[in-house]
Amino acid sequence: MELDRARGYVALGLCVLALRASAGDDGAFSKLLGDPVEQQHVISGAKRATVVLQNPCTEAQFSIENKFVPYKPLSFDSGGNIASGAWKQIVDEQGCGTRHVLNVMVSVHGAGDLAFVPLLPGTTHADPVLQKDAVKIVVQALSTVPGGREANCAIGYFANTEFLQQEGVTLPGAKEPPWRELWTLQSCTQKMLVPVRSIPDPTGTSISVGPNADIRIVSLAY
Repeated sequence: MELDRARGYVALGLCVLALRASAGDDGAFSKLLGDPVEQQHVISGAKRATVVLQNPCTEAQFSIENKFVPYKPLSFDSGGNIASGAWKQIVDEQGCGTRHVLNVMVSVHGAGDLAFVPLLPGTTHADPVLQKDAVKIVVQALSTVPGGREANCAIGYFANTEFLQQEGVTLPGAKEPPWRELWTLQSCTQKMLVPVRSIPDPTGTSISVGPNADIRIVSLAY
């Protein structure tokens, strides 16, 4: 199955220099990331992730990883306050015998005005625009697999995403080579493991899901 071209944010990368405009911005951004108020907002955003809400754990401990993924370049005003930009911060949740890697997009909506939005959990390399479009096609693919939609069940959410590997060569004009991931959805008594392949090209990134024979349905043990 093929997804229409997804355009918007630049391809993901962990290159800090891509996010910063100057050494001064470097210091201002580090100060922002170390602000306890900002950190609490990030954790609050992580706690709104569906996988957390569907698996409540009063013992859960949340910690912010010391890295981020740039989405939009940063800018700061003369007072050192952030004025524009967007990035992803990663939060580890551990407790009740499980661990989740949670992702929060932080975006600037005005001078000092930050929004904290939970993204899909796990290690996906898909940016927010690609995630939104890929979710649709993954759900559509499951509707064509026998047993992919659990009858009489009102619960359905993305429990994890796992980056597997890059593969092949970078297409002419693309920013990076194709890569493969495994996305896990969960319903009432089963989980569905769906292979997802992303193929960057000069105009954006296309997504293929499946084939259906490679989509696995696993019963949950309770």
